[in-house]
Amino acid sequence: MNQKHMYRSQKSRRGSALITAVIFSFIIGALAVTFLKLASNEYRASVRSTLYASSLNLAESGVEMGINALATDLTSGSTWTTTSTGFLTDAAYTGDVKVVILNASSRAPTIYAEGEINGHPSGAVTKQVRVELSSGFAPYETGFSARNGITFSGRNVLLDSYNSNYGAYGAALTALGNPPVGYGYGGDNINSDITVASDSLSSSDGVTVVDAGNGTIYGNLQVSENNTYTIGPRGAVTGYGEARIANHEDNPRISEDFYADFPVETYPTGGTSLGTISNGTTLIEAMALGTEASPKVYSVDAISMGGSASNILTVSGHVVLVMDGDIAVNGSASINIVSGGSLTVYTQNDVAIAGNGISNGNDNASSFSLYGTALPNGSGDSEVAAQSISISGNGQLLAAVYAPTADVTLNGGGTNGQVMGGVVAYSAKLNGGSSFHFDEALREIINGGGGYSIESWLEMTGATAASTPIDMSAY
Repeated sequence: MNQKHMYRSQKSRRGSALITAVIFSFIIGALAVTFLKLASNEYRASVRSTLYASSLNLAESGVEMGINALATDLTSGSTWTTTSTGFLTDAAYTGDVKVVILNASSRAPTIYAEGEINGHPSGAVTKQVRVELSSGFAPYETGFSARNGITFSGRNVLLDSYNSNYGAYGAALTALGNPPVGYGYGGDNINSDITVASDSLSSSDGVTVVDAGNGTIYGNLQVSENNTYTIGPRGAVTGYGEARIANHEDNPRISEDFYADFPVETYPTGGTSLGTISNGTTLIEAMALGTEASPKVYSVDAISMGGSASNILTVSGHVVLVMDGDIAVNGSASINIVSGGSLTVYTQNDVAIAGNGISNGNDNASSFSLYGTALPNGSGDSEVAAQSISISGNGQLLAAVYAPTADVTLNGGGTNGQVMGGVVAYSAKLNGGSSFHFDEALREIINGGGGYSIESWLEMTGATAASTPIDMSAY
């Protein structure tokens, strides 16, 4: 009886052990399956993560392609696109790059670049980035600016703006240049989009950097932080069609956040030597009028003209003068830029154009550009003007003057003198009761272009509205 019971106990123990082994085997098998599944998922996730990184690298390659296209003038128009299929290939995957550039013709283009990896079992893997760029700077962004003070003197000084792309100042607006709806005042090419702006090189606070006198600025007034301005009892800062605000401190068109950062333009060299242009009629010709080829460049020792009205320096075509000495035009002598022509002057020296002044047969101020290229004379509180530029027009003057180290004085001829264009100076003066009309088309001029810097970089993850990817196929 005891032997039989012992046999059954041993048999029972062997059955329990078998059941336990089966259970453990099942658990181990389940764990193994789970582990293999987790490992497989982890592998797929790791591969997909690697492919995401690869697609992001492709997108960054697209950014480089876009910057290169901008820098080498491959782009055309406002929007530019390109696609590189098979940019990356290996045994299992292929990578494509798509690029869209918006505002490609501006100095602040935006690049959207997308990298796409194909060949993964769960579908294509894509990454998109948005990069905002900037190139150079617009020297005439404000219209009339100085690093160390602006003064307007004389009666009835008026400052406003127009756009030569739409015709002459004050002319009735037509379809010329497709002016935007609502542009101008009273249907004419007159606008309130000039900013008179000045900084101060003094380390002291409270410096008067703009003396507007009794002039009327149809636009904006901007001074540097902790500095101030003066407006006479009959002066105003307003807009066409707006009521004048007597309390200037409450005027939204006046602000105190201007900072002048104007690098000196590079002084070019070379050109056909002309020596000194003196009294007598001098004719400088380039290519046929209207030709968009490179202008004719001349190296000039000096210009010294005076005497009778027959002493005219006539500019026909597109001409660049690289000056080694002063420019002095007085008496009844003058410089005449014929219609369709243009004159660009680079000088490190002084300029005094009086007499009959500059006669410009064009509506656009960019047809006469004067670059003062003298290096700064001193620094900080000790800096003074490095050159002097004084230009008079015979009743009307059209000029774009970029001279950040020069004292610049502009005079329109007569009591109703008209000065049109843009000014950047060390210090600036508008004299003689003249009116100044900023040519807004000068904002299209970009100095220091060619190189691009990245202002912002954003991966388009879709986490926010700002980071929502664009549809590249729509471009």
